[in-house]
Amino acid sequence: MAFKAWHLAALEDAGYMDTEEGLINRVAYELADSPEDIIGNEEFIAACERCGVDPYSFTASDLEKLQKKLNRIT
Repeated sequence: MAFKAWHLAALEDAGYMDTEEGLINRVAYELADSPEDIIGNEEFIAACERCGVDPYSFTASDLEKLQKKLNRIT
């Protein structure tokens, strides 16, 4: 089965792809369930580990994208 571009975009948006954007989205959806308004370093690292994402691979730009995604989904 061939995927259309919108299929891939939907998969990435849901965090099911191992692209940069997909990994950020995966962590964002994990953190969206947090009852805290401010997410600490320990909670961020734990969420990344639950998602299978290396928390130390995030750049400042990635963290900004993560914040924007969290703002949209929460």
